[in-house]
Amino acid sequence: MPICKRDGFDLNQKEDKNVTFHDNDQVFCCYLTKRIFRDYDNYFRHVMVINSTVWQCEATGKDSLTFEEARKSERAARKKMEQFKQSLRAPVLLVVEHARQSAVNTLILLVAKFLRKRHFIGEEVTVMGKKNTTYKVVGINMSQTIPEPSNGIYEDTDALVYRLRDLKGDATTEIDVPFNQLRRTRLEFNMDNLGMFIKSNVTRVDGLLRPKPDAYKQYVTDPGVNFSTIFIGKMPRYSPSKIKKPDAKKQSTLNKYIVTDEQTAAKSKAKAKADAKSLAEEMERVRLEKQVRLAQMEREKAEKKAQLIERVNTECDSLLSKTDDLERSDQKLLPRYNQIVTLLPERFLGDAFMMREFMHTYAGLLSGIEVFRQNISFYEMTRALTAREVAGPLSDILLVLLGTVFDLQKEEEEECTVTYLDRISQHSEPYRSMSQAAQCHQYSKRHFSFKVNELPLDALTLSEVLRLHLLGSGAVVNEKAERWRIMYRNGYSSKEDPGLELRLQHAHILRALKNQPVYQLKFSDIMHLIRCLMSQILTYSGTINLIEERLEQTAKAKQELRTLISNENKRIAAVEVNKKKLNQTHQQAIGGVEPAKREAMVDKLNKSIAELHAQSEHQHRKHEQQMLQLHSQLFNFLVYLGMDRCYRKYYVLESMPGIFVEHSTDILDTCLEQPPLNKSQSEIRHQAQLPKNRKDLRIYLLKLYGDDDKKSRRSNKQSLENKENQEHRLNGTVEPMEVDTDPPTAPTQFELMMCSGDKRNCIVHDPKNGQRQRWSYIYKPEEIDDLIRALNPNGLRESELLQELSVMRSLIEQHVKTCPTEVLQLESEPMRKKFLTTMHAETNRKYGEANFGVPQGTDLNDVMRLHLVDRLLQFETDIYTGDLGRLKVKDMQKWRNDLLSGQYDPQGKVQWGPGGKLEDEVANGSTDNESHEDHAEGADEEKDGALVGKYAKKPYRDPGHFLVASPDEEEPSADSEDEDEEEAGPSESDIPSEVHNMASALLQVEQAIGKRFLKEPYGMKKWDPKQEALKLACESRLHQWEVSLMASTSFAQVFLHLNVLHDCIQWRRSTNKSLCKVCRRGSDPDKMLLCDECNGGTHMFCMKPKLRSVPQGNWYCKECTKDLGLKNAQNEKDKNQAAAKRKRKFIVEVEEDDEPEEDEEEEDDNDDDEEEEDQEEEEEEEETADDKSEASSRTSVKLNGRATRGLRTSLRGKRLTSKEIDEEVNGDVQSSEAGDEASLEDNEEEEEAEEEKVCQTCFYDGSEIRCVRCSLYYHLECVHLKRPPRSEFVCKKCKNTETQRPRRRHSHMNGDNDDDGGDQDEPQAKRSRSSRNSMRLSLDKSARQSNGNNNNNSSTNNNNHRRSGRRTNESNLPLNSAALYDLLEQIMKHKAAWPFLRPVLTSEVPDYHQIIKTPMDLAKIKSKLNMGAYQLNEEVLSDIQLVFKNCDMYNVEGNEIYDAGCQLERFVMGCCKEMQLPFKPSDMNEGEAAAC
Repeated sequence: MPICKRDGFDLNQKEDKNVTFHDNDQVFCCYLTKRIFRDYDNYFRHVMVINSTVWQCEATGKDSLTFEEARKSERAARKKMEQFKQSLRAPVLLVVEHARQSAVNTLILLVAKFLRKRHFIGEEVTVMGKKNTTYKVVGINMSQTIPEPSNGIYEDTDALVYRLRDLKGDATTEIDVPFNQLRRTRLEFNMDNLGMFIKSNVTRVDGLLRPKPDAYKQYVTDPGVNFSTIFIGKMPRYSPSKIKKPDAKKQSTLNKYIVTDEQTAAKSKAKAKADAKSLAEEMERVRLEKQVRLAQMEREKAEKKAQLIERVNTECDSLLSKTDDLERSDQKLLPRYNQIVTLLPERFLGDAFMMREFMHTYAGLLSGIEVFRQNISFYEMTRALTAREVAGPLSDILLVLLGTVFDLQKEEEEECTVTYLDRISQHSEPYRSMSQAAQCHQYSKRHFSFKVNELPLDALTLSEVLRLHLLGSGAVVNEKAERWRIMYRNGYSSKEDPGLELRLQHAHILRALKNQPVYQLKFSDIMHLIRCLMSQILTYSGTINLIEERLEQTAKAKQELRTLISNENKRIAAVEVNKKKLNQTHQQAIGGVEPAKREAMVDKLNKSIAELHAQSEHQHRKHEQQMLQLHSQLFNFLVYLGMDRCYRKYYVLESMPGIFVEHSTDILDTCLEQPPLNKSQSEIRHQAQLPKNRKDLRIYLLKLYGDDDKKSRRSNKQSLENKENQEHRLNGTVEPMEVDTDPPTAPTQFELMMCSGDKRNCIVHDPKNGQRQRWSYIYKPEEIDDLIRALNPNGLRESELLQELSVMRSLIEQHVKTCPTEVLQLESEPMRKKFLTTMHAETNRKYGEANFGVPQGTDLNDVMRLHLVDRLLQFETDIYTGDLGRLKVKDMQKWRNDLLSGQYDPQGKVQWGPGGKLEDEVANGSTDNESHEDHAEGADEEKDGALVGKYAKKPYRDPGHFLVASPDEEEPSADSEDEDEEEAGPSESDIPSEVHNMASALLQVEQAIGKRFLKEPYGMKKWDPKQEALKLACESRLHQWEVSLMASTSFAQVFLHLNVLHDCIQWRRSTNKSLCKVCRRGSDPDKMLLCDECNGGTHMFCMKPKLRSVPQGNWYCKECTKDLGLKNAQNEKDKNQAAAKRKRKFIVEVEEDDEPEEDEEEEDDNDDDEEEEDQEEEEEEEETADDKSEASSRTSVKLNGRATRGLRTSLRGKRLTSKEIDEEVNGDVQSSEAGDEASLEDNEEEEEAEEEKVCQTCFYDGSEIRCVRCSLYYHLECVHLKRPPRSEFVCKKCKNTETQRPRRRHSHMNGDNDDDGGDQDEPQAKRSRSSRNSMRLSLDKSARQSNGNNNNNSSTNNNNHRRSGRRTNESNLPLNSAALYDLLEQIMKHKAAWPFLRPVLTSEVPDYHQIIKTPMDLAKIKSKLNMGAYQLNEEVLSDIQLVFKNCDMYNVEGNEIYDAGCQLERFVMGCCKEMQLPFKPSDMNEGEAAAC
């Protein structure tokens, strides 16, 4: 741009330039040129010249600018030139001097290429990865692997190694860095500032561009710089440009301008005018032709562009669009997986994995899952599906699933009343089966008086309860329940019940369950049952709510994930914007700053950028943690990953680490008629290198095809794969592309897992292909990498699988790294043996007696029969010894022996049901052919209170009689169906004889039970013989139970009847389980009176007033005398008659009571109040006693003892003298007299000989000494003795008793005046109630000796005898249970109680039991207090003291546990002091003993 003050521009020549202006002078100012004028005309002319002139930028050469634009352009160019790096200016001028070029643009490109390939000594650079550190080049060396060039010119500058020195670090520390790791700042070197610098510092001399002398002197000559001082080697040689010399023509003359005459001038003028006209016409013609040609070219160009765009779009669609995997031709080889080989058949693996994952996923919903420790192990699953066991893991699985279904049904019934209806809307299936399913529920109510989901459920009754449940599945319900199901079970209806589908599709399973246990079914049928139960669980509202909750959590996590990714992208963009702003601000501020301050500003910029990056990294780490958390939430609900091209399914199971691949036999489609041929693997690899984004791919293809059209002008279309190898342009040069050679042979369709078109030999569509791996797995990271690389991102199925694997890869790898390969690859026999050994070791502790000790391989029906015999004998013994009833047979011992030997003899006619139907009548056939389909009618009668009349006498029909033929079995003939309809009841030929014998034996036991000992529904809630209607209704229910019992066709049905009956017995009224109605304890049985009506017990010392002797004759409790109007015997005649019938007597030590008579009078006054409280407590205690009776009666015992009426009389609640026993025995049956006496004596001797020597201090066996007074055992260390005493040993309790109460032993009843007399009577006094246990023990022993392995599950409970024996002298001492409970609760809640809450494990402290011989913990103390093991407060406090003594003995002072023990013991001392309990502290707090 011309300078405004240059000559020719200044139009105001008349105005003096040196004129001065004064204040207040009126002037005119031009702000563009910064000039002022006095005269307006001068100012106007100046402004008009500036605005009307076209200006040019002097630095860049841009023209057609205004004055202001040109000035701004020069200023920006000058600023860019100043930013050019100082250390590069000398090299630029040297290159300009040696290049000798004539074109400015060529010179700029040449210099730019020279600078990009080199760094110079003294230049400041940065190193890749260390952006915040600036280094200075101090030396340049050549790599040792490349020889030095012969001409001294280093062309291959990429191999140079630069020696750098940190500007801010130690000056002596230098590093060597290769060229490819060095970087320049973009602001210091780019094409713009390089061009500005060259244009400003070069001049044209003789047609060539040379450096300006002053610039060359400033940057090269004065500093003494040459090429050797800034780089190694010599300056590269450049070809100089050709100089265009001016044409050497002679100067033209002026002859043509000289006019000779006017005529010649006129001719010349006319000729010139004609030539001008023709020239104008020619120019117009050329212009038109050019216009037409340009239009044609524009049309051709538009057509070519449209074709190019269409071609690019087609190519993009083919490369990026997703199609079916089997129709693609760019598939890669999939990796080979590890085949799963286990003991399970391959066809069951999928169902087994599904079952295990189901139980793991819904562990919080399943009832009784605790038996598997929250999930079934692989060993338990294998044993369940390979072993035939009654009480094995398979039974637990079915019990958990069926129990969960029942619990969900009960929850539904609580929400809405469910009534099952037998109405039928249509006569076709499944409506007919739905109507008949209601009969099963009515069958259960009729014959068991319970709903199906209320029947007792265990491993033995499972088969029958499961059959009844499936037969009743899908029943029609009332309208209200149906609407409730539609609302809360997602539109569920009875027609959709999985049990109904199983009944229709696999009816043979239910037919088989009628005669055999579920454990004998085919494993395929068992899996059908498991799948059915799991499907039923999934239909209930509780499971649906859980699934919906998980889906909501998954959707929420996905939404949060999308939001998190969006926020992270915004944050990254904001960081880049802030960084750009910092650079712009820095560039603006550094423009006119001195070099000294510039470095400080650069450091400040770098520091700001570093802080920005640090903050960004912190936020990025936080983002990664949130991403990992959300991915973890999504991964918790991830099971199914997707499918690959050949329909193999990929699973990630929480219960089993690993990625499992299933090649299912379900064919999803048919073979392709013309399968596509796959491309070569090299083409596929090249295609994989293309951009994945459509926009980037389109730009890439447009450039590729556009350059190709410009170069070759070929019209034929070429595919992208062929074009890739032609050329790849990089910075204007052509570089060859590496081409991978294809393998010698292309992979086949089988190797690619693609369709072959031949269904007989297709890996995809041929389910019988031998090369298919039905189940396989992968777990290694490299295997996952191979799978991800092999999946096709454009396949419909594999793209989804690839997406899941890519997103969850880190979590999947973390989950599958613990894959148990040792259980999934049992290919060799040693591995199988090792697995079997481990499986038995892992499961034998829980399932070692799965078949109740019967040898392996025994038929399961025999196993159940033997166990049923044990249960029946135990059941009969419990009833007999508990005075609940007696078998109505001539010889009980023969009856038992026959039952044990399998030759059952009822010893008489067996009759059952309404009217007392005999067995002979059933064998001959019933004459009642009346149909009993109308079950609802009977149900209404049951509501009325009595099962009598038509309903009670209807013939029995099994609920499974209506089963139709399933598609997977042969349809039965029409004859058999007719026979079923005409049959009034099951004949004996249809019932297995062994099952019938067991049912008959159970029937005899049931008929032996006293009706007053039965609970609802088979007995009254409170026995009252006067209520005839209620009594008749109970008898009718029991008759229906008898009918279904005698119609049993499997042992499971007999077990079900046994359990139902067992649960309906009032076991609390058994003399074996009698508890005192006052103190609620069963201790001191020798001092307890039993009611002759209800068998209820009361301690003599608990009565008010206390009884000192056993009353003669019948004795009745207060409830019986009050409710039933019974009276105790009052005269000798009544006493003698009662004694002849039933003699009971207790031997009691009469003691002088230290309590004053006033206390007794006060107690008598409170009798009425306490009686009311006792009645309330008794109702609560009934439930507890019943639960205990159920638990004890579950154990199976096989008995082979003898029992007669004489022995039974001795088992009554009262103690008999020896004389009375002799009289009673002599009055009984003569044939069994001698045997009974010998058996009783032998049993007592065996019991005393085998009595466990239990220490009364630590309650462990193995005692060494015995007290001569109380006959209790002790360890030497427990009584602080080193060796057995030479004299008789008397325990501390006996000594204390003798010291405190010296008159306790005086007895006027039996004449015992000394201790010896009391000791002689002691063994006799112990035999009142415990003699029943003695009889059971002897029966157990004889049974074990005679039957060997048949008694597999016997258990004898002799705890009552042992406890009563050692607590005889402690019955009158107080036990404040409530206070001790509070004390224990406070102790266990203390913050220092954590080491003493549970027993010390040997695995944690190996030598603990070697030092501590008597371990004790708070949990054990609380358990003993709950079980009634304590009689005295001192016993509880003694065990608490033992805890702290053990702590003091094992731990060292200063230990953490020692300090906790000290703190807790001080707390206990304070509590005992407040409660006035005698507590003796250990040595840890010996100094504070006085305070306690």
